[in-house]
Amino acid sequence: MTTKEQIVPERTVAIYIHSRGFSYAVMDSPLELIETRLWEIPSHEIERINQAIRMVIQKHQPSTLIVENCNSQYCRKGKRAKNLIQSLILWAKKHSIPYYAYSRNDIRNVFEPWKAKNRHEISEVLVRNIEQLKPYAYEKPSYPNKERNIASIFVAVSLAVTHYFLKG
Repeated sequence: MTTKEQIVPERTVAIYIHSRGFSYAVMDSPLELIETRLWEIPSHEIERINQAIRMVIQKHQPSTLIVENCNSQYCRKGKRAKNLIQSLILWAKKHSIPYYAYSRNDIRNVFEPWKAKNRHEISEVLVRNIEQLKPYAYEKPSYPNKERNIASIFVAVSLAVTHYFLKG
């Protein structure tokens, strides 16, 4: 590489829609987290969720949008979440924003070298490698306790990291 060549970061926005709202992660590389947030919006306020997601995308002007692949056999999304993801993809196409969709299995395959198979193990790998995620670290949920909402931030980050590994 010559001294005149510069590596231009690829800004990605990963959106993870879940039953209590959505989470997003803005990244410039697999280890460079720009912003992440959990939005808790009631599921019946679909238009408010759409507006919030579009606002995040317009604010960060990503070169790529990342979402979860709802067509994979392991997807457990409800109808509302699938419709939101589909409308987001259509909106991205309309605004000429390239998008990629990755399944839970794709994420597991990327994190397999670190022996991380479930959400909590993946979150531990992310916390070890991305300093900004340390305040969000959580204890492994034990049955019958539910996973904390904050775990959805790690899913959004893992979607973005998966994109960098699979596309790169």
